[in-house]
Amino acid sequence: MDRLTGREREVLGLIAEGRSNQGIADALVVTPAAVERHISSIFSKLGLYPHRQAHRRVLAVLHYLDH
Repeated sequence: MDRLTGREREVLGLIAEGRSNQGIADALVVTPAAVERHISSIFSKLGLYPHRQAHRRVLAVLHYLDH
């Protein structure tokens, strides 16, 4: 979690609230594409790579809640 920027932690917090990408974009007054870039960066920094049996958004929230 220390590797995440402040904005990435903010995005992750909104994911933890259950918001969609559009909901996050609306809350932060950014484009959905910007949210997608933040989420990709979060996944990368947390080592959450695509896998058929894992839902990365849920795993990212678990990291968030652990810290």
